[in-house]
Amino acid sequence: MLRRMLQGLSTVVLSVVLAVMVWFVAVREENPPIEEDYRSTISLEIENLPPETVIFGDVPDRVTLRLRAPQSSWDELSPDKFRAWIDLNGLTPGLHDVPVQIEVSDRSVDVIQKRPTSVNVRLESLVQSQFPIRVEVVDAAPLGYIARPPVLDPITATVSGPASVVNQVNQVWAEMYLRGAKERVERSVDLTARNLDGEALTRLTITPPKVHVSVPIDQRFGYRDVSVSVVISGEVASGYWVSNISVDPSTVTVIGGPTTLNNIPGFVETFEVDVSDATDDIIERVALDLPPGISVVQAETQGNGNSGGVLVTVDVAAIEGGITVQRPVTFQGLRETRLASASPSQVDVILSGPLPRLQSLTARDVTVIADLFGMDPGLHKVKPSVVVPEGLRVESVLPDIIEIEIRVGQLTTPTPTRPATITPTPTFTATAGLTATAAITASVPVTVTVTP
Repeated sequence: MLRRMLQGLSTVVLSVVLAVMVWFVAVREENPPIEEDYRSTISLEIENLPPETVIFGDVPDRVTLRLRAPQSSWDELSPDKFRAWIDLNGLTPGLHDVPVQIEVSDRSVDVIQKRPTSVNVRLESLVQSQFPIRVEVVDAAPLGYIARPPVLDPITATVSGPASVVNQVNQVWAEMYLRGAKERVERSVDLTARNLDGEALTRLTITPPKVHVSVPIDQRFGYRDVSVSVVISGEVASGYWVSNISVDPSTVTVIGGPTTLNNIPGFVETFEVDVSDATDDIIERVALDLPPGISVVQAETQGNGNSGGVLVTVDVAAIEGGITVQRPVTFQGLRETRLASASPSQVDVILSGPLPRLQSLTARDVTVIADLFGMDPGLHKVKPSVVVPEGLRVESVLPDIIEIEIRVGQLTTPTPTRPATITPTPTFTATAGLTATAAITASVPVTVTVTP
C-alpha cells in the first residue's frame, strides 16, 4: 500500500517537474534571453569621500555594461533603472583601486560585464591657504592720461585643493584691460592661481573667484579733451539739403599751457567746409582752427603744422523738408545746491519732416536737454537729448557732445553769441498725374518767422 502511494507521489512530482520544464521552454521560446552590450552609458557616482581629502586626477564618470535579459526586459530598459558607484569610505590619502558596483532595479536583467570593473583613485589631503591678490593692468591709458594704481576688493583670496598643487601656488593673479577708457574703470575680474614660473594652476578652488578692480584714470597736466564743432559755408544745390554732419573723432585731446587751456571753451572749430552747390555727400579731412599755443596730440588725427585734422562727413540729400534750429542747452537732474553752465551754451539742431510742420515750428517747440543726474562738481562731457514736436525727426546735433561745468555757488551763464534762429531749406514736390512735367512749390529760399 505504501509502495503504491510512493509510486503515485513520484509520478505526480515527475509530472509537475516535466510541466515546469515544458513551461520554461515555451516561455524561453516566446521571450528568449538576449545577451549584448547596452547602448547607453551609466553615470558613475562617487560616495563617501573621506573628510579633509580630495580626489586628485581624473576619474571615469561613465560605465558601459554587457547584459543578459529577456526580450521584454530589453524593450523596457532605460538608464534610470541602473545605478553605478564607487565607495571611498574609510580610504586614506594615497592611490587606491576601487571596485565599481552596479545595481539594477529589474531582477530579470543580469550584468555579464562592466567596463571599467574598478577605478584607480588618488586621494590627497585637502588644504587651503590665503594669498594676496595681484592685478596687472595690461594696456596703457590713452595719450594724455595716466592710470593710477588699481584698488582691489578684496585684497586676498583663499586657495583650496590638493596639497601637492596648493604648495606650488606663488600668487593669485588677475589681468585688467583699460580699453581706451578716459575715466575711472571698475570691473570684476577672474582670478587664477600661478606658480613661480607664472603658469596657471588647475584643480584648485579660489574663494572668491573674482575680484572687484577700480583703476582711477586722470588727465595729465597740460592736456584737455574738447569737442569738435564743424563750420559749414555755402549753400547746397537747389532741391537739396544737409541731412547730417558727422565728425570723426568727435572729441580731441589738446595740449598747451595752463592759462591757454583754461581760456578754451569746451569745443574747437574746424576750418570751413564749403558745401556750395553740392548734390552728393561730402567727405573731407579738415584741419582744426586752434588758438595759438594749442596743438592736438591724438596720433590718428594729424593735420598741417600744429592743427589736428578730423574726418568730416556732410550728408547731402534731396529735400523732404529740413531746418536748422539753434537752441540753448537746458539742464535736468541738477541738485538744488548746485549750478551749471554749458560750453557751448547753444547747439545747432538739424531737423527733418513735413514742410508744413517745419514752417509752423517755433523756437520754443525744440528743447535741448543735458541730464546731470548724480553728477558731482567739476567738468563733464554730456551727450544732450532733444525734444521736438511729433512728426519731426532729429537728424543731428552740433556739437553732439558738450562740456558741462557744475559748481557749488553762483555761476555766470555765458551770454549766447547768436539769437535763436531757424534756417529753412527750400523744397519741391511733383504734381500727381503729370507725365513729363513737375510743379515746383519752392525753388527759392523761404522765410520762416520764429516766435521766441
